[in-house]
Amino acid sequence: MASFAFKFPRVSHMGHNVSHAKNRTARSFKYNLHTVTVLVDGVKQRMRVPTKILRSLKKQGLTTHFKATE
Repeated sequence: MASFAFKFPRVSHMGHNVSHAKNRTARSFKYNLHTVTVLVDGVKQRMRVPTKILRSLKKQGLTTHFKATE
């Protein structure tokens, strides 16, 4: 893996806040971001990643705090 970058939009998707009187106002669902240290080309780098990508990083063994069982 030569280069390593995450590109994702500001919000995951849009929706509505619905009050008891059924009034609807726009809202955005945001990503569940976590700060994690990742090995990129042998160099430790801190980045904020969504939990969905964090799961895949753990499975690949790219995070510094997770060691795969052998």
